[in-house]
Amino acid sequence: MRWYDVFSQIYDYSVEMVYRGYRKQIAQALRLQPEDAVLDLACGTGPNHPYLVQQVGPAGSVFGVDLSAGMLARAQRQASRRGWQNVHLLECNAEQLDMAQLCEAGNQDVQLNGVIVTLGLSVIPDWQRVLEHTFALLAPGGRYVVFDIFAQKWVPQTWVVQRLAQADMYRESWKVLDALSEDFSFEFLRGSPHIHGGTPFLASGTKKG
Repeated sequence: MRWYDVFSQIYDYSVEMVYRGYRKQIAQALRLQPEDAVLDLACGTGPNHPYLVQQVGPAGSVFGVDLSAGMLARAQRQASRRGWQNVHLLECNAEQLDMAQLCEAGNQDVQLNGVIVTLGLSVIPDWQRVLEHTFALLAPGGRYVVFDIFAQKWVPQTWVVQRLAQADMYRESWKVLDALSEDFSFEFLRGSPHIHGGTPFLASGTKKG
């Protein structure tokens, strides 16, 4: 994660400028309610957090997990600056994350109502295992949301994004989510492969009750 520690210094002023316009739509796909708890997997500098905090309110909880200490430091500065007492950040491997860690971080019993992963499954090496493991952490009826980029065809920007983000742009992660969940939804979003390196997509599904 050393590269992402370095990358964190410029992320909000470079890559995030391309994706900022999608964040509200992504967060809304979670269908969160006040007092809910949500896990932001591969949370980076916390660009999802303003929208998640708004949905769950002060009585809800937002948990951000990432392997990059540099990214988490940026996310913590944002939370401190905005006075968010209910944003809890953990530096850990998502494959090893369990509910006990979340309860300890939040200093209370936690029931996860949502998991969101944006631009993460294309980067995480064992992405399918991570998806399945974190999906299992959801409470019945909880919603899992994936936003990422899929290269339907190769363009020069695909190579740039793969190198810059160390990403695999050919992972069809939505198919795994579809197999796990009910009330599944998938759509390709408006975007240009010449900017994103592929086509942005949004997938979501509900854990069976």
